[in-house]
Amino acid sequence: MKNRKPDISVITGALAVGFAALLWSLDGVFIRPKFYELPAGLVVFLEHSLGFIVLIPFLARGRQEVKRMTLKNWGSLSWICLWGGLLGTLFITKAFFAAYDPKVQTTLATVVILQKLQPVFALLLARILLKERLRDDFYIWAVLAILAAYFLSFAESNLRLRDVRLIDPAALYAMLAAFAFGSSTVFGKRFTNEVSFETATALRFGGTMILSLIFIISAGSLRAVPDIQPLHWKLLVVVVFTSGALSMFIYYFGLKRIPASVATIFELFWPLSAVVLDYIINKNTLNTVQYLASAVLLFSFFMIIRRKPAKANHQKEA
Repeated sequence: MKNRKPDISVITGALAVGFAALLWSLDGVFIRPKFYELPAGLVVFLEHSLGFIVLIPFLARGRQEVKRMTLKNWGSLSWICLWGGLLGTLFITKAFFAAYDPKVQTTLATVVILQKLQPVFALLLARILLKERLRDDFYIWAVLAILAAYFLSFAESNLRLRDVRLIDPAALYAMLAAFAFGSSTVFGKRFTNEVSFETATALRFGGTMILSLIFIISAGSLRAVPDIQPLHWKLLVVVVFTSGALSMFIYYFGLKRIPASVATIFELFWPLSAVVLDYIINKNTLNTVQYLASAVLLFSFFMIIRRKPAKANHQKEA
């Protein structure tokens, strides 16, 4: 007999991931644009350095976990630090820079539609690497949620599907970003299966800090340090306690409690919250398509967590 009762752990985890996505949307709308005059790698290094300082106590408390980590654990950590922490951020930054650069002749629609392939990559990799086998109806609602997220974005008058250009530098960067973030959800799940979410967050920030330092030294980005303004430092502190260390702390708390497949769908709260914030802050009224897409997305969230996922591999891998 199928278990139709909701799983409180799954609900808690999904809501945590959704709240982390809300914090990420705050970053994208209000904070990240302020750093566009600085090299992306330098910004990644600074925000992870400050975040790591805040998370050091959790790393100290989890030192015994670190000592017990296997080669597989270190491999998962390396992947999420490199792809999710460093490369994903650099790729999506380059994609949006290309979209806004008149010399490149690309479109914002190209970036938006390809970057939102992230949950597709995550669902496929969760099936392959984590052997996740969820209820059949989960995948129906997952597809509806992904489609609703697309309609949320493309309901804007300046985004048209016919403007998408697949043969384009921005398209390549957007695809790489989608793969980077999607795969990091899966490897992050594999990592949090083995260590506490507190230790996972601290190691994630420490590893990305080291990798980004190597990158900015090799790229010569340290020359831009004098360009950092007092406002940038204030915003970096805000990032640490919102979309940076805090959001990742909450995200890994949630990811430890749910399958990666569920997590990647609830990350779609990001485009939903971005549209809502645009309405609240900028007074940009939602159109009919956006209202309908929002309703479908929220209903899909509800249907996904309404009862315990069948055969969800969110325990330790064998």
